[in-house]
Amino acid sequence: MTSFGRQFGLNAATYDNVRPGYPDELFDMLADILPTGATVLEIGAGTGIATRELLGRGLRVLAVEPDDEMARQLSRQTVGDLEVVITDFESYRGARRSFDAVVSTQAWHWFAGAWALRCVKRLLRHDGIFAAWWNIGTVTDDRLGRELAAVFQETNHRLPVLFRRPDLNETIDELGRLLHEDLGFSRVEPLRYLSSVQYEPWKFVALMSTMSDVLALESDDRERVLGRLSDRLGDQVLEVEYMTLGHLAFRC
Repeated sequence: MTSFGRQFGLNAATYDNVRPGYPDELFDMLADILPTGATVLEIGAGTGIATRELLGRGLRVLAVEPDDEMARQLSRQTVGDLEVVITDFESYRGARRSFDAVVSTQAWHWFAGAWALRCVKRLLRHDGIFAAWWNIGTVTDDRLGRELAAVFQETNHRLPVLFRRPDLNETIDELGRLLHEDLGFSRVEPLRYLSSVQYEPWKFVALMSTMSDVLALESDDRERVLGRLSDRLGDQVLEVEYMTLGHLAFRC
């Protein structure tokens, strides 16, 4: 994971409060596939947004998270059969453990694809599953969507990756290609779910403050971007449509 991926802890509590979750149907599907009490390795668990859903369905989770503050927030906010390891996935060796499932939520783009996939296969039991997925956001009001893009263009910065559909689509397609070409997986299925969230202006600005592209800015630049965004939004409520996309693969 790059150093940018370790900046989320600057705003861990806000991240946990405002980042969107994932559809219940996705977690229900995973729980139906896995045996009762299955052990799941979660890569880049963050503050536990997905972790809590997995635990709530009776699964045991080992959460790997490189950022100290994110891991502390995860431990404070999460109850269940949970073990937290503070390290990055590249350094995690698993201590000869194997898992019924390996999952990655909104994080796989931080890793080197083919190498990381080899690590996943080593950690999976032969009948285990690997699932990786992302939320991709679109502001449903076209005018507000253009306002959002304009703020970042005016300050010479990129729109946060959560809203850069082409970039995430490319990442998802590349993962699908690697999975289909890898003889270690017997079946690969697409994941696709649709949901939406309404945001008060302050909460949307808070959401933007948790984005890696924004956290990577110098503090003055970050405040300028978020201030302009707040001014542009005024008191307008935004609806964001989230397409949750990814892949589910079955280990041979």
